[in-house]
Parts: sequence; structure tokens; C-alpha cells
Amino acid sequence: MKCPSCMTGIRFEPEAQKVYPVDQSIDIRMGFELVHGYCPECKNLIVLMRYGEYKWVEDEGEVINIQKEEILYPRSVARSIDDTIPNQYRKAFNEANSVLAFSPKASAALSRRLLQTLLREEYKIKPGSLDTEITDFIQLKDIPIEISGAIDAIRNIGNFAAHPLKFTNTGEIVDVEPGEAEWLLEVLEALFDFTFIQPKRIQERKDKLNKKLSALGKPPMKG
Repeated sequence: MKCPSCMTGIRFEPEAQKVYPVDQSIDIRMGFELVHGYCPECKNLIVLMRYGEYKWVEDEGEVINIQKEEILYPRSVARSIDDTIPNQYRKAFNEANSVLAFSPKASAALSRRLLQTLLREEYKIKPGSLDTEITDFIQLKDIPIEISGAIDAIRNIGNFAAHPLKFTNTGEIVDVEPGEAEWLLEVLEALFDFTFIQPKRIQERKDKLNKKLSALGKPPMKG
């Protein structure tokens, strides 16, 4: 996972946990698990709540088959969006990120809608379902494998087959898989970088080199 304080990819090792059944009157129970630990990089506290099946194992309660995981502390994940990103996309991304801790379902819906807008507006993908638009995008030339692979994985992580509304009506608020909302935000960050930030840096380097060539009385770079 990524530390919500420093955004470093870490292996989170809980130091303590507490398990609570939702209802003790039925055989198949659901429960919550509260766990906390510290980021090995920035040393800040992380508190998670996990929801899944409650089982009694070796004289103690345990939550298995986790269906939902939520960061309780810190409440918001720090994500810095470069000013290079057009304002309408930054606003949509920040909105999806701001509700992540409170409603992963709402965050995922906003992210899917933003992804669809990016594919249509920036890559001229023919409007259709998000599923077919992803297929068209990953078939484009010059798309790095890490970008196409990450976007293609959205269909599997989101379990599109079980939730058709996710690709036929991207703004619909429906159940999400564990980690799905966070994955969508990370994929959007990668797509922002490829679409807007990298081209700007390449152009800045090209302009700098052309300025030096001009000072030497040489023609500018081609392309």
C-alpha cells in the first residue's frame, strides 16, 4: 500500500488489532477489524478498518475474505497534482480523492467518469462503454506498456463482469472491490503524467537545446 502521509509504497505491518462481530445472533457473521501501525518511512500513524466475514479461530475472532478496507487515519491522502494538468481535470481528480476516505464507491464513480472523459477528449476514443473505450485505448500506438497495462487492469480489479453499470454508466455509485478506488486514482495520476507532464518536459528540453543551437548559428532540431 501507499502511506497516506508520505505517499511512499510500503509494506504495512499492523502492530495491534481489534475485531468486532456485527451481529452475534447468526451463524455466518460479518465483522470489522481495526488495525493500526506506523509507516516504516515517515513513522506516522496509520489506522485501518477492514470489513469482511467474522470467524472464531483458535479462541479469538478473526475477519477473513476482506470486502472493504478504509483508512481511518489520516483521513485524507496527500496527492499533489501538477499545474500542467488542465484545471477541469485537476478539479475532478481532487473531488474523487477528497471523498475516498468517506465513500470509496463515490470516489471510484468520479474516477471512472474522469478516465472516460480523458480517453475521449485527449485520445479521441470513440464514445461507447468504458469497457470498449479501454480496449480502443490500449490498441493505440506509442502507449507505454505500463500505462496500457494499468488501464486494462481496471476491468479486472473492478470486476466489470459482475458490475456492468461500472462500464455502461460510469457515474453510477455501485459497490467496489477492495483497493479499487485507490487503484483508479493511481492510474489517473500515471495517465496525467504521460499525457500532460512528460510532453511539457520534453518540449522544455527541446526549447533549451534549440536556444543553444541558435546561439551557435545552427538550425533548430527537427521534429
